Amino acid sequence: MNRLFSFFIALIIVSSSIFAQDVDKVKAKIEEMNKVYTKAMIDNDVEKMLSMYTEDIISMPSYQPTIKGIAKVRELSEMQVKSGWKTTEFILSITDIIVQGNLAIEIGNYNMKMSGPDVPEWADYGKYITIWEEQKDGSMKIKVETWNTDTNPWAQMEQTKQEEMKKVD
Repeated sequence: MNRLFSFFIALIIVSSSIFAQDVDKVKAKIEEMNKVYTKAMIDNDVEKMLSMYTEDIISMPSYQPTIKGIAKVRELSEMQVKSGWKTTEFILSITDIIVQGNLAIEIGNYNMKMSGPDVPEWADYGKYITIWEEQKDGSMKIKVETWNTDTNPWAQMEQTKQEEMKKVD
């Protein structure tokens, strides 16, 4: 009985270390893909970004309705490029990776800078969750993504309003 108990304890320890190695490998793979995605965002390379999504992507951005499907993501991405808005800096910092079957859940924080027509460069920061799905060929693609800002736009509007009022006084 003692041997059986010892065997199960050893099995649990070995299994948990194997799982940790798998998570480390998945995290390294995601970090590399995030570098590609970041470059594509800064370069406004819509095709490269789209190649990283599954056909049935679900995207849930801040202050916007849910976007479903690669065709809709393409349409909105191309509209953004044509509008003149540009991401000038984009940094993703992974805080957690959870591996479950053929899915990897990436949790982290982002920092970014953007510029647009007649608008000075501005910064945003917040948090995100990306669910990556392993494909049949072993690659991983984004299946679900969501992000939201840590900046409070209502507080920013109030601050701007107060600054404008001080100018009048």
